[in-house]
Amino acid sequence: MKKLLFSALLCCCMHTVFAHALWIETMTTGKKGQAQEVKIFFGEYADNERDSVGNWFSNMRDFSLYLMAPDGSKQQLECTPAGDHFRATFTPATDGAYVLYIDHTVKEIYGESKIHYYAQGVVKVNSSKGLDNLRQHDFVLTEPAVKPAKVNVAQQVALSHKTKKELPNAELTVQSPQGWTKKVKPAAGETFTFTPAWQGRYLLEGTFTENEQGQQEGKPYQRIWHCVTWCKDI
Repeated sequence: MKKLLFSALLCCCMHTVFAHALWIETMTTGKKGQAQEVKIFFGEYADNERDSVGNWFSNMRDFSLYLMAPDGSKQQLECTPAGDHFRATFTPATDGAYVLYIDHTVKEIYGESKIHYYAQGVVKVNSSKGLDNLRQHDFVLTEPAVKPAKVNVAQQVALSHKTKKELPNAELTVQSPQGWTKKVKPAAGETFTFTPAWQGRYLLEGTFTENEQGQQEGKPYQRIWHCVTWCKDI
């Protein structure tokens, strides 16, 4: 009975871990000389569930948030807890695209899986110059052809890793502010297409599972689960 209860508890914990995502929310446009607020959440976006930072599991609170300016210069932003999120600010000094990025490996092993979370955000100040800096990071979501973000207009998103040519079982989950969720399979390579039905902020979540064995903190794992998020305004 104890083994059954433990197994049930473990399955519940694994479901919670893999269902949750880490994401960045901020205004997608900014102004020179004006402070830009950035919020980092962990939870389930479509269910409007944002976990209190005191309940974030394992070492999730130890993430680092970096900002890359249009000229490619990089700095770490200080993040402070604020209830159900962490908060940071930065002040754009020039025109161009500012890239926000988190790359975090979970310390614990769950269900023989190593978990690697990524989160990205882009703030444009009068220009898209520097947007390609996003590709310097390990695992990203990009737009092959930038189209107007409008309701009922198909949007293309590409999922790519800096060093891996193939992404096994790659999948994109689109989550709307109304709670609607849809999993999208790649149409060609790792390029996905979705059509937003409502206005608002969508969370795009790209995942793939890497069949790699190893050890972390003395515990073995059989695979690595990668998850990257990006909030896109429609």
